[in-house]
Amino acid sequence: MQVILLEKVQKLGNLGEEVSVKSGFGRNYLVPKGKALPATKRNREVFESRRAELEAAAAKLLTEAEARKTKLLAAGDVNIMANAGVEGKLFGSVTAADIADALNAAGADVDRNEVRLPTGALRHTGEYKIDIQLHADVVVAVNVNVTSEAELQARAEAEEARKAREAALEEAEAIAKAQEQE
Repeated sequence: MQVILLEKVQKLGNLGEEVSVKSGFGRNYLVPKGKALPATKRNREVFESRRAELEAAAAKLLTEAEARKTKLLAAGDVNIMANAGVEGKLFGSVTAADIADALNAAGADVDRNEVRLPTGALRHTGEYKIDIQLHADVVVAVNVNVTSEAELQARAEAEEARKAREAALEEAEAIAKAQEQE
């Protein structure tokens, strides 16, 4: 099926290009969503008459995405608390909606369908680099840190133990110096 693209579609083409797609993709997705028109003589004429309007709308969307990108970069990294076992496996998962909510709470303007999780939902604690696709041309990488209360508690205990060891070493060194001076 030949279609005329009314906007840039990632991995397919740019505005105004006539591309060949599978019938179901064109009929069930591109045409109903307003992303394309079937490539007929009449539709080509309609497209050419609307070309300037469509290009202006595409430019406006791109500038809006750039503005949202600056807000997203200002929001910084995201920390998400989740329930997890001792080994770091989550009880449940962290989804795109959770990440979008955390970003929106930090001051960004992100929808859950803009969050790209190529391997699916996050199921372990740790730090992840997640892409946020605001526009076909605007993709921002965000660091997402998934932690659990058990992990934070274990870190705090390890820090206390380290401080206790350092204090004991300092005390032992002080005793050794005192004995040397006698």
